[in-house]
Amino acid sequence: MITQSLIQSGESDLPNRRPGARQARILDLLSRQGFLSVGDVAAATGISEITARRDLAELALRGALKRTHGGAMALRNGQAEVFDAFEPAFDARRRRNSDGKSAIARAAAQLVKPGAIIALDVGTSTLELARCLTDVGEIKIVTNNLRAASLLADSPHAVYVPGGRVRGKELSVYGPNAAAQIGDYWFDLAFIGVSGITEAGLFDYSPEDTDIKRIYMARARQVVVLCDAQKFGHLSMVQVAELGQFHILVTDASPPEALANALDKSGVRLVVAASPS
Repeated sequence: MITQSLIQSGESDLPNRRPGARQARILDLLSRQGFLSVGDVAAATGISEITARRDLAELALRGALKRTHGGAMALRNGQAEVFDAFEPAFDARRRRNSDGKSAIARAAAQLVKPGAIIALDVGTSTLELARCLTDVGEIKIVTNNLRAASLLADSPHAVYVPGGRVRGKELSVYGPNAAAQIGDYWFDLAFIGVSGITEAGLFDYSPEDTDIKRIYMARARQVVVLCDAQKFGHLSMVQVAELGQFHILVTDASPPEALANALDKSGVRLVVAASPS
């Protein structure tokens, strides 16, 4: 049985009823406990045992745990993808593999032709891309990334920012107003940032930002995902899309064989950015 202290150390029932937050809570408990019964999951998250079984089945399909009779077990190191339950601070993410992200940005910028209309998502790799876009011939940019918009403000490009709510230290704009405004545009290219990629698809920390990502993807002729190699095999709170729902992956190293095969099967073009000599 799960210990009472672990149950009491969790979030309140209301947040845990959101599927993403609830499943993150389940994996956090499982990593400390080793095994959870269906009853343990229900007690810790305030859901029914039927819903608990569904959550465990979904997480097992993602490769995040091992389903057993009556519950689930944590997987040994190296058996599964890494589940990132919490979003690191922006500056911490920006420092992580900064050279790789710079290489990705330079490669992605080469996909942009003068006169293009592009969507620029939030994230550290997309911010690096914004720096590289200052050297591209005149284009139009729609972005909910306030850092990128500020950086591009003095460039020759036309920069459009939707109205909406600002998401804290991420400095992203989200909400129904932002979604509606972005939905009025069509894009030649949409550049999307993610927190991780697995054979199941693309993942991100934030449901709010994910809503905007999906609109960018739906309105773009070509969708380009920027993802450094440290994010291979990582999943997090929200699944943004499946592999077949974007066209190009720009990264800084070749993916593991299983992921590379899944990308190829899905028709995704792989661009591995060259490191500076």
